[in-house]
Amino acid sequence: MDSVSQFALGAAIGEATLGARLGRKAMLLGGLLGTLPDMDVLVQYADAVESFTYHRSWSHSLFVLGLVSIPIAWLLMRYFPASWLNDKYSGDKQGLAVPYRHWFTCVFLVLVTHPVLDGFTIYGTQLLWPLPVQPIAWGSIFIIDPLYTLPLIIGLLVAYRHRTKAKKAVITGLLVSTTYLGVTLLLQSHVRAKSIDALSAQNVSAHNVLVAPTPLSVLWRVVSMDGNQYHEGFTSLLDKSDEIRFIAYDTNRELIDAHAAHWPVSRLDWFTNQMISASRIADELVINDLRMGIESSYIFRFAVGRWNSTEFEPIVSRELPVEIDVDRMKLLLKRLVDESIILEPH
Repeated sequence: MDSVSQFALGAAIGEATLGARLGRKAMLLGGLLGTLPDMDVLVQYADAVESFTYHRSWSHSLFVLGLVSIPIAWLLMRYFPASWLNDKYSGDKQGLAVPYRHWFTCVFLVLVTHPVLDGFTIYGTQLLWPLPVQPIAWGSIFIIDPLYTLPLIIGLLVAYRHRTKAKKAVITGLLVSTTYLGVTLLLQSHVRAKSIDALSAQNVSAHNVLVAPTPLSVLWRVVSMDGNQYHEGFTSLLDKSDEIRFIAYDTNRELIDAHAAHWPVSRLDWFTNQMISASRIADELVINDLRMGIESSYIFRFAVGRWNSTEFEPIVSRELPVEIDVDRMKLLLKRLVDESIILEPH
């Protein structure tokens, strides 16, 4: 999820667990801790695919975060500035008036809920790193979704202004936002069932199907992988019919399989659960991540090799700039309420 959502989630948990002892500063502490796992973006690798696929790995591991919660909680208990404590506890210059179990509860909950929330997006979060399992990508919520974040922010604002209602306000915000996450899973399940029926009716394979929402979880994008082709379709919760129009595109799977020994290619294939396509652009092999964006406007594209005059040459991968099909994006907005629109790339 975006940094604002992660900060708000951490701040709400900070207030719920330590607000009675730290006052408003518990929100700031929780918010800062809530953004800590994303500091891994500061670690840049020479290879772009490494940077892309190692993000949300060790720093988002439930094992790692559970372990680091122990020393972080101890350091906060030992060195927390006395000036940050409520008057009731200000006499203890080491901050020992706040028991260790309270510090640990706050730190642990703030840190582990960050990657769990990320798991609800489609990017891919390696919750069980270093175990060699595929990233978690439930994909039921868009990376920025106001319907998730606003209840948390409202709860925090109430808690900041009305301290007697602080804990109740943030817990209410947490319950509403968490309930919304559950609703997105139910909506995704409904859309998936509808999509599989539509694919079967059109004799399209449905063994590897991605169902991902746009913001607010009303319009959903469906991608089905079928060997050398993938099919893309859109369906809105406002549609009156169950029909989904799918358009087929080439994956150029032969290019992927031919160069699978090249680490960036195999890594992307694993990381995305084979949701990739390949293209040859100006004698370069380009891999597209089909999960994020729409056809002709993918967010993550990587050049991983080139053809010289005699053979294919692997290269250190580099991320290509995003190319947006503006006209198709405008149609995407209209598709929200008009199911007659067919989203074909220009």
